Amino acid sequence: MIMEIDEPRAAVVRSTARSLAGDEVTRIVRARPVRLTRKMTVEEAFRVTVLECLAQVAANTPAIVHARDVEGLHQMRVGLRRLHVALYAFGDEFRTPALKELRKRSKAFTDAIAPARDLDVFLEELLPEPETAGNGSEAFKLLRERAEKARSGAWDQAVDHVSSAQFSAFLDDVAAAAETHSWFAHAVGPTAYRAHFTADAPVKPTASRMLDGHLLRVSKRGRHMKSLDEHDRHRLRIALKKLRYAAEFFEPLYKKKRVKRYLRQLKGLLEDLGALNDVVVVRGTLTRLLREDVARKPNADLYFAAGLVNGWHNMRAARLGQKAVKRWDKFKRLDPFWR
Repeated sequence: MIMEIDEPRAAVVRSTARSLAGDEVTRIVRARPVRLTRKMTVEEAFRVTVLECLAQVAANTPAIVHARDVEGLHQMRVGLRRLHVALYAFGDEFRTPALKELRKRSKAFTDAIAPARDLDVFLEELLPEPETAGNGSEAFKLLRERAEKARSGAWDQAVDHVSSAQFSAFLDDVAAAAETHSWFAHAVGPTAYRAHFTADAPVKPTASRMLDGHLLRVSKRGRHMKSLDEHDRHRLRIALKKLRYAAEFFEPLYKKKRVKRYLRQLKGLLEDLGALNDVVVVRGTLTRLLREDVARKPNADLYFAAGLVNGWHNMRAARLGQKAVKRWDKFKRLDPFWR
């Protein structure tokens, strides 16, 4: 049984995935606000933020391993992405070899579950409308069967990764990094630690500085928004996601109304760019689904259905692109809430 909740959870997390694995009820756990205060030091804010992201990742493990729940996989991927940003969200003092390695591992697990998530989106969100337009023809049935088979295999791989000893070790290592600063002292030595470690400073100035850095990268990548190709538009979208996660982490430190207004526009822009990216996802998914036919006689019906699906989404691209440009023009005129 699946229960969808936004549950409160303890700040300290260690091996949460293993402790939840025996539950009869698996839970879909979404991101919740990080409980930062202006009185916190940078190190305290780092600890709270990383552990909150870790909680989302770990708590969705049973929904993937035991229930193969689509939303559970989605929320784990969101949690891994948030964790990836959180590990670098508090300045150069935290960009040590140890935390760089944790970021690398978080990216590797995100990539490992991505194929299953992409096929979930394809089958449940991107295929139905063109499929309906095709009047449920035999060609679309063949395409759906091919996609379902591919999804089953991708899910097998995702479950293997999430239930592995390596994943449990990763969760433990993230928790250990958040609960102590031994990783930092070991990386730079005790003398450098005392002389240069500024993580006991108030968090708000660091938050503003980090948000400025994210916005600068966004501005550079979106400078020629109207003429961006798919690759550069994807890079802009990634930068915007990082800005969004950082803004959500630091939200409690600023005036609520200003933050909400800014995030509303930011999320709207990301939705438009996400819809545009769906066109790329469809093309890539169809290429993978048809790959096994390359070495043998192609199935004409399968290629016919794939062509219709690809064409249907390409027709949306021009309209979506114009909408995204308008949203970008509006977003870039916003006053940043942290200034």
